[in-house]
Amino acid sequence: MIDYKEFEEIVVNVLERDISSNEDQNLAISSPKDQSLFIVAGPGSGKTTVMVLKILKFIFVDDVSPNEILATTFTRKAASELLSRILSWGDKIKSKLIANYMDKMFSGEITDDAIIKEINRIDFNQINIGTIDSIADELLRIHRQAGTSQPILIEDFVANSVMINECLLKDDRYKHDSLQEYLAEITGKQSNTEQKPKVKNLTMMASILIEIKEHIYYNMVDINKILNNIQPTELGKQLALKLILEYAEILKSQNIYDFAMLETEFLRRLNSDSLNVFLNDIKIILVDEYQDTNLLQESIYFKIAESAIENGGNITVVGDDDQSLYRFRGASVDLFTNFIERIAKIGIEAKEVNLKTNYRSTENIIDLCNDFVELDDEYQSARVKEKPKIEVPSFNEDDSNQVPILGMVRHNEQLLATDVAKFIDELTRNGRVKRKIKRVLTKDENKKFNSDNKTTLINYRDKGFDLAEGEDEIVIELGDDGSAEDIAFLTF
Repeated sequence: MIDYKEFEEIVVNVLERDISSNEDQNLAISSPKDQSLFIVAGPGSGKTTVMVLKILKFIFVDDVSPNEILATTFTRKAASELLSRILSWGDKIKSKLIANYMDKMFSGEITDDAIIKEINRIDFNQINIGTIDSIADELLRIHRQAGTSQPILIEDFVANSVMINECLLKDDRYKHDSLQEYLAEITGKQSNTEQKPKVKNLTMMASILIEIKEHIYYNMVDINKILNNIQPTELGKQLALKLILEYAEILKSQNIYDFAMLETEFLRRLNSDSLNVFLNDIKIILVDEYQDTNLLQESIYFKIAESAIENGGNITVVGDDDQSLYRFRGASVDLFTNFIERIAKIGIEAKEVNLKTNYRSTENIIDLCNDFVELDDEYQSARVKEKPKIEVPSFNEDDSNQVPILGMVRHNEQLLATDVAKFIDELTRNGRVKRKIKRVLTKDENKKFNSDNKTTLINYRDKGFDLAEGEDEIVIELGDDGSAEDIAFLTF
């Protein structure tokens, strides 16, 4: 439709996103349609901007139809925000292109309006965007096999209720000492007596059993194989696994799935060729927060990726191993850190791109984070190999890229929230804020204050602040060119 140069010019001039100044972002966005990417996106590195512009680049430059793109996020909120940004920026690009081609028609440079009609037909709502669960649920509904009904997806609290009422309460199995002791053992519960610790609370028992079930499903473990190898003395473990099997059978008999069962069924359908209509269309897969992916989800993505590659497209995963939070739900950061090696096993070559420039935090915070993640030597083996440090952006040559830090202290959360809101509102509307404070420190003074608990007020007039001393407080007016590393503690 258009070349990348024209796309970049529109992004810079219309969307006001200077992607050319950040080499890493530009590399991630401009990569060829058939180049799979492993994007390591540090905090505040413009990850969402890259994802949105990459999708729009596929559509406007590579002529990929919106329905040929699959983008998954970790939460529904993130999916909604991603789609909202795509719709907003996509419509602006469409409007600009249509205006450009209309001018060319009026000038006689082009005589055919086919390109204008093609641009008008672009429907960004056709992009497959959602969590992996919502995508699976929708695709299984759309491609439901003849004579079958759509499974009902239940939330976690309903799953717990089924485990309690249909499994644990049946024949009073929740009272079995061996089961209570086993659940206490695997959760590390301690006892204050000589007796073995037990878990007796029904809700807690159900929650633990559901968690075990999820780990079994997400790690693609054969539960029957485990049962066949259980020792006669492992009565609690045996009963727990039988309860999990019974729970799954009860749900299936009523055409009900929980999230783990839904993903398992989705993978089964993908492997059975019953979703080939979907697979034959997909060219682009973009996965956000890949560091929180589990083995079952990886298998789903890899299966879809094989079709995307055959269709001339790619798979791109985005994440940050230092922000992996969901191991307790079956996620494995190893799947992210070893992505290039793992995807290579199915014949897909991925290129690594590091988004390392942080646009969100001050240099002090960035330095602290860089130092903190390197404190534990053992932790380094769990990170992406040769991962670069987070960097501070260089906005201009005089290096005046520091951002003042403002600390506000109040007696309670409500008062703090109110004063922060007032401060931001006034600063946004007027560009300047005047507040009473008790202490103003530079970076060096702050270090001295922390070391010997002594400090003196300094004249900041030369640094862009207007100060007026009082008996116990001074007044500070934040100017446009305030000192980069000054810290003001507002304690009134």
